[in-house]
Amino acid sequence: MTGDQFLKQKLEWVKTSDALHPLRTKAEGQELRIRIGDFPEESMYTLLVGEQEVAQFDDWPKTWVRPR
Repeated sequence: MTGDQFLKQKLEWVKTSDALHPLRTKAEGQELRIRIGDFPEESMYTLLVGEQEVAQFDDWPKTWVRPR
């Protein structure tokens, strides 16, 4: 699955204790994490599948559910 496909998929995220990677979830049998970027020099978020960067973005996808 590509980064763009993950960005369009409905995903529910959970909080972690890692300040650099504060959210994680599982999809397609893989662990996904969000890394916070040094905005505005970098994108606000980077999506990682395992250790691989698959997408960078600034606007939270509408199909993703943030933890409360």
